[in-house]
Amino acid sequence: MTPDQITTSSEPHRLAGRTEPRGSRTGFPTWGAYAFGGIFMVVGILIMLVGLRVIPVDPSGVHAPWWVLTVMGAVFALAGLGVEGMATRQFLAERHRLSAALRHAGNPARQDYRWDPSGFAPPRWSRAVKAVAGAAGLSLFLSIFNYWAFATTSPVMVRMIVVVFDLVLILVWWEAFLRVGRAFKFGGSRIDFLEFPYSIGKPVTIRWQPSDGIGAAQGGHLTLRCVKEWYEQTGSGKNQSTHLVHEEQWSTTWQFAPNRSVMPGKRVDLRFEVPSGLPSTRLGGTSPVFWELEIHLDLPGFDFEETYLVPIYGA
Repeated sequence: MTPDQITTSSEPHRLAGRTEPRGSRTGFPTWGAYAFGGIFMVVGILIMLVGLRVIPVDPSGVHAPWWVLTVMGAVFALAGLGVEGMATRQFLAERHRLSAALRHAGNPARQDYRWDPSGFAPPRWSRAVKAVAGAAGLSLFLSIFNYWAFATTSPVMVRMIVVVFDLVLILVWWEAFLRVGRAFKFGGSRIDFLEFPYSIGKPVTIRWQPSDGIGAAQGGHLTLRCVKEWYEQTGSGKNQSTHLVHEEQWSTTWQFAPNRSVMPGKRVDLRFEVPSGLPSTRLGGTSPVFWELEIHLDLPGFDFEETYLVPIYGA
């Protein structure tokens, strides 16, 4: 496949809209993540039991409908369950590194991550399911504020703020709809590694097998990039929050003109020139670094968007 235009960027900058961590770290030690998630789950379950009237309380001290308490407890419990899942992922990754250090001595790539040396196939449904679950969880969370804003006497400003969050919720559901639609329209796709691992400073040739449902594209691009990942804390005290940061270190992008035909099932070789001096993949460390191939094609109906991890390590 020959691009119509190639651009390269070596200026580090943050990538917007990133919510999926590639590294195994949660920003907490494993025991801390389990404890933090466990506290949320226990508190959430207790609030749910109060809302379901399993745990008796004085009704005069409850200033909201019982269903509001039940929903609030469910939100806390689901948030805790999500943290528990992240802690388990971190725990399993740590176990893998320990066992891989013995089984793959002298092979940093196999010690670092559970690579399939033949290639990488992103999951078809997991991100769609996560998007729907996230939208549903946000809906539950905002239902509480909608009750307080519109079913009780609340200032106009409070109602306006809630309406803004409701509009955000619509966008979240739209994104979930797009992910489900893409999962239905496009079958599984993958990239094949012609080398394993690839080396920084040497050409990288990746063989891409397009998904079903891809035909003549109305334009698009594909990008090979190096990304650093970390968690950043903002605010202080009760207002402190932690969020994921992905910062691009280097990238090369191929641009395609409209009416570029891509045959489903036909493998396409993609060759990139990767300069020396760039960071090596390090998915298992405390400061993850990874290389990814992002492909976006403008198609009738749902666009094709997919991201593949690429094992590029220091020579």
